[in-house]
Amino acid sequence: MVNNEQAIREAAYYLWQNAGCPNGQDNYFWNEALKQLNCCNKSSCNKKSSSASAKKSSSTSTKKSLSSKSKK
Repeated sequence: MVNNEQAIREAAYYLWQNAGCPNGQDNYFWNEALKQLNCCNKSSCNKKSSSASAKKSSSTSTKKSLSSKSKK
């Protein structure tokens, strides 16, 4: 979970500006920013662990395809 208030504030401000600066929706944009930042943190953790798995499977499949080509 994101605890950096400054990052949430900046993200909420960016979202608010992109929405045309509507009045009275500060809580909505704060919560949206919080959701997006939490989502980004979770997906970046998943990307780190899955990228290592992807590299392993990629190299394994490359080795398999090379060995099958050499047998032909």
